Formats: sequence, structure tokens, C-alpha cells
Amino acid sequence: MSDAASNAERDREPEAERGAGVDIDRSGPAMAHPADGHVEHVPQGAYETGYLFLATLFIAMLMLTNVVGTKLFLMPLDLPLLGPLLSAFDSFVGWLFPGAGNPDGLTLTTGIITYPITFLCTDIVSEVYGRKRADRMVVWGFAASLLMLAVLGIAKALPASPFWNVPAPHHEVFSAEHLIETAQGPAADAAAAWHAYAFTFDAPGVLLLASMTAYLVAQLIDNRLFHFWRRLTRGKHLWFRNNMSTGLSQLVDTAIVNGIFLHFYFDMPASSIGAVIVSVYLIKFLLALLDTPLCYLGVWGVGRLVRGG
Repeated sequence: MSDAASNAERDREPEAERGAGVDIDRSGPAMAHPADGHVEHVPQGAYETGYLFLATLFIAMLMLTNVVGTKLFLMPLDLPLLGPLLSAFDSFVGWLFPGAGNPDGLTLTTGIITYPITFLCTDIVSEVYGRKRADRMVVWGFAASLLMLAVLGIAKALPASPFWNVPAPHHEVFSAEHLIETAQGPAADAAAAWHAYAFTFDAPGVLLLASMTAYLVAQLIDNRLFHFWRRLTRGKHLWFRNNMSTGLSQLVDTAIVNGIFLHFYFDMPASSIGAVIVSVYLIKFLLALLDTPLCYLGVWGVGRLVRGG
């Protein structure tokens, strides 16, 4: 069968039934319902196992992003191999926002460690399982974020125990009124511990509100752009679809989440927010280019798993 005919045949299939050019074996015994009311466990097969793994990885990386992404860090410009490119990025940011840059490095959010993996997962799922399944995974992640926001609110509202202290050496950053002596040595009191905890998890609350807005918009854009480019390229050039969909959707995501989070929580000036947005996006796009082999590897690996070999 020619490529065009093959793609036409695939286009006639329901999206959730598509595989990455492999024969899908999802045969298995029907779900049994014993008389005692318990449901007998029936293995789902390699096809569903692959989707479950990718969805689990996606949600785990999303949750981690919401927790660790509140920290701003400085990426040095003298990293091996990447130094000249990072210096060029820094010069570009300084040109766009004079006075807002930092000569010692690029200011980034630590969410850049985990969040690009979510886009990699959606691209692999879109390629192997179709847009509907990728969209479903995005909605699951949104629901998990709402649950996380509720749990954080409850945890912060619970009263602090007097036994909850900040041990040495972390106690040193607190004022003298919070310093106490314990059997284990000097520490900061429960009020100091509560403020440290509140600062750590107040920010994820704001970040979650910002990221959920950006998340739904960007991930759904990513899925639709991926399939737009897929139709345009007739199912070929995965590297092009991966980078074009991820690059454009991450621009939307970065602008929304950092614009809201840095303004409403840190009250940063517009020029500094703009500098962080551009810096984060440039690094994200670089990572999107670098993860192209991982996208191919993921599609190949899931296809191998589906084939059972």
C-alpha cells in the first residue's frame, strides 16, 4: 500500500484506535463479574499499558512542576558546549529589556526541569494513540492539579504543633524573636516553621492557578498543532511536527504562566517579567530541539511494546 493510501486508511480509523504504524493486539478475555461482586482482574495488554505509563509520567511531571516551579534560579553562561549560545540568549534578552538582564546568567524557573517532559509525553501519545487520547490525558492532569490545589489549601489551614520547629542551620535566617533552644540544639519556633511552609506552598497555589490556565490552553494547542502538522506532512517528518507544535504551544504557556505568577505573587516589574519569559522560552525551545531524538525513541519504544517484541 502506498504512503498516501496508508495515511488515508489511518484517517478513516477512529483516533483513539490508531497506533504508530504497528499492528495492535488488544484481544483478551471479557471482564468477568463473579457472584461475590468482585471484578476479576484482566490484563489490559501492551497497548493500554503503554498509554497508562505515558499518562502516569505526564501527570507526575505536571505535579512536580507545580511544586518545584516556584523557585527562580540563575543559569550560568559559561556552561560547557552551551556557553556561547547562552551568552547569545542573554545578549538578546538584554537588548529586548535593557537593564532587566543579569550579566551572571539567565534567570529561569525550576519548572523548566520537568515541564518539557509533559510536552514530550503529549507528542508521543498524539503520534501513537491519537488526539482524543492526548486530550483526555490533558484533562486528567487538569483534574489532578485541582485536587492538588485543594489538598494544599487544607494542609496550610491545619494548626501548627509547638513541636514543629526549624532545626539548625536553617533557623539562622529567622529573626531573634523566633529563635528557641530545644533538646536537639538551637532552632526556630513553630511560627517560623509555619511561615516557611506557607511561603513554600502559597506560591504553588498561585502557580497552580496560573499554570492551570496556561496548561489547558497550551497542551490543547500542542495536540491540535501536532495533528495539523501531521495532516500537512501526510504523517511524515515527526521531528518537524514535534518541534513546531511544542515550540509554539510552549510560547503560549510560558507567557501566560510566568506573566500571572511573577506579577501577582512576586510583584515583579514588567521588564523583569518579560526578561524571565523570554529567557525561559528560549531554553524551553532549545530543550524541545534536543528532545527530538527522545520523541522518536518514545514512539519506537511504544510501538515495540504494542507489537509485544
